[in-house]
Amino acid sequence: MTSRNQKAADEVIQRHSPRVTRFFNVYIRRMLAKKFNGFRILNETPAPVAADRSVIYFSNHPGWYDPLVLVLMAESFLPEHLAFGPMDADALKKYNFMKKIGIFGVEKDSARGAARFLQVSRGMLATPGKALLITPQGEFTDPRSRPVEFKPGLARLAADCGVIVQPLAMEFVFWDEPRPEILVNFGNQIDTSAETLAPDAWKARLEQELGDAQDELSRAVMARDPEPFVTFIDGKRGVNPIYDRWRYLKALVRGEKFSAAHTDVRKD
Repeated sequence: MTSRNQKAADEVIQRHSPRVTRFFNVYIRRMLAKKFNGFRILNETPAPVAADRSVIYFSNHPGWYDPLVLVLMAESFLPEHLAFGPMDADALKKYNFMKKIGIFGVEKDSARGAARFLQVSRGMLATPGKALLITPQGEFTDPRSRPVEFKPGLARLAADCGVIVQPLAMEFVFWDEPRPEILVNFGNQIDTSAETLAPDAWKARLEQELGDAQDELSRAVMARDPEPFVTFIDGKRGVNPIYDRWRYLKALVRGEKFSAAHTDVRKD
């Protein structure tokens, strides 16, 4: 079984292209900066993970942009790790290039798909310096929906792979600007090699950890106060290019500082 897992993992690694991955990450940053007012992290960035350990970043699944957020978080906070993640096999056929950035296909809602996910993930996580990026809810779910419920795969990996697991809560919300915000919150980082729990116990534990991170983020979101957040990507501001140009000229004549934003936020 171990050799079978490693063979499946090797197939994913062999398709990976560092050059394509770098290009894709630059593209993601530019796209998010254009489509969102800002990308902000609540309170603190995650604790670093040593290059000789493997890690799982897992998040809730509120919308289409979730995987892109996970990819950028891994690029920024796990720079020495090779990131990979699952995708519906039928959808992956439409975006075949994504195999070059560590994405592997699994059949959705099937026993064979679940087995494929575990096989590749176990093979990858058995070697140092790998990062699995997943949304274990398995389907789009409102960020305020409780209780948080996962598919069983993450818990099985936590029980037998001895990895670091890092919950990440995220929301996409409108505050004061025409474009929405990406707001994220890193939960408690856990070393699964330090605890011996059955898969069911890990499932309940990790659901609770992500739920707690989501609750903390939701309170900050509803407060509508940017002060606790650190800006990760400063997005596109303003209402309309022509109108913003007029506002800029008025500020210039008056000797005032111009900002296209309705409300300025902290940048650290």
